[in-house]
Amino acid sequence: MKITAQSGLAAPEYWPFLEEALPKLDRTLETGDLGEFRGGEPFIGAVNILAACAQRGIDLSDEAMAEVEHDAHAFADDEWHTYRHLSAKALEYIAMIRSRRDADPATA
Repeated sequence: MKITAQSGLAAPEYWPFLEEALPKLDRTLETGDLGEFRGGEPFIGAVNILAACAQRGIDLSDEAMAEVEHDAHAFADDEWHTYRHLSAKALEYIAMIRSRRDADPATA
């Protein structure tokens, strides 16, 4: 899946993440719940997708997760409680994905 400007999604910094994660979740730009990327809060949408991957045991590359991880660190002390909470959850999901990968080298 290749996301372009014509896809109607905000936050191009998350496009590599979406390009890797959505197909692994059997979702497309049409079937995925991407409302947060269409006028909402893209970080919230990214954390929701990250959670789905972590909970289903889906591996994502460090490159795909890089921007979500960067933003999670940046929002860790945000004045908005929701962002602080989601920052912690995002880092937890990333750690789950990495620990599962480290435990099973066949998935790397």
